[in-house]
Amino acid sequence: MMENTTTTLPERPAKKGPKPEKKAKQDKSGKDARPAPAPKKEKELAPSVPMDPDAMFKEGFLAAVYKEKPSEKVVTRFPPEPNGYLHIGHSKAIAINFGFARHHGGICYLRYDDTNPGAEEEVYVKAIQEMVEWLGFRPYAITFSSDNFDKLYELAEDLIGRDGAYVCHCTGELHNFKMLIDGDPCS
Repeated sequence: MMENTTTTLPERPAKKGPKPEKKAKQDKSGKDARPAPAPKKEKELAPSVPMDPDAMFKEGFLAAVYKEKPSEKVVTRFPPEPNGYLHIGHSKAIAINFGFARHHGGICYLRYDDTNPGAEEEVYVKAIQEMVEWLGFRPYAITFSSDNFDKLYELAEDLIGRDGAYVCHCTGELHNFKMLIDGDPCS
């Protein structure tokens, strides 16, 4: 049986309030005697930072992707889910998807992945489009995944009719168990 021991942490020092502003020294005329501070110089970019915004498409991984299988018509898409505001990672995806298409004379769709209507709001749809445009890109067209649901349903029915797919009626637990045992659910 362990003893009941307690450790006492040292008290934190009290937070200090804001420092009072110092009164400026004044000369005999009543004007501020201190010289104005020199303007701050902006940091210069390191010489290793590429100044060409398309540099990532001319060299490295993205250039290799295109060289592996060049295409006369480049078509890309940026597929955000309109359930919140974009973050810095989205700006990278925007720059790559829209920039790659632009660099190769192609087009880029802004395709909203609106497949979770309970979490999506119109305010996010508008904010995403504004962010894409603020970053300097203009979508070729704006589309929504839900616009294709009827066509996707028809294609799924066609595949099922040709024995190329099936509908799984297993519960989640049974489905996972059958996948674990024989790798083929509902067989």
